[in-house]
Amino acid sequence: MPIEIDITERLGQIAEATLRVAEREGPGAITIRAVAAELGGSTAVVTNYLATRSDLLVNAIRHAQRGWREDLDRHVDPHDGAAERLRAYMAWSSGTVGHDRAVRQIWLDVAAKADSGSAAFELLRQDAVEHRRMLRAAVAEAGVSDADFAADVLYLMLRGFYFASAEDPELWTDERVGTAISRLTDLFVAGLGSPADGVSEQ
Repeated sequence: MPIEIDITERLGQIAEATLRVAEREGPGAITIRAVAAELGGSTAVVTNYLATRSDLLVNAIRHAQRGWREDLDRHVDPHDGAAERLRAYMAWSSGTVGHDRAVRQIWLDVAAKADSGSAAFELLRQDAVEHRRMLRAAVAEAGVSDADFAADVLYLMLRGFYFASAEDPELWTDERVGTAISRLTDLFVAGLGSPADGVSEQ
């Protein structure tokens, strides 16, 4: 009698193995053979579920995204007041836990090498749109004036952090970036971040 396999659980195992390979050897080392070896089996243990390297990347990113959503809720929900929830959102976004660094390295790899029509590239684009939407909602809820401008600035700073921390993690530490993002968030919450502040009309 064949062994029943939980597909969701197996895809999660494959994602974890993919991220471990990326952490140890870099995203360029991610191949079906390398991930199968990490799982301790033949390539069939991967190809029965994911046919290509791009599928591996998409699966790993989606796995990470599910964890992020749960972790974000745990960090933000306990806070009272929209401004405090925005601060908690930004503090969470500027941290590095679990496989975050490996995922950021995969993002760099996909952004640099993947075809713009690929599933992996489209997943990153969708994630960027959703991240900006959530950030804009949090900023508006906190009563920040010119929420679109504030969301743009905070989004670009966070996105820059994700890539900079993959390039030079010793320089762009969570502590250094977290302090900068916290101070910037406080400026917007205090109403000091309008693009017109301190700028005379020409």
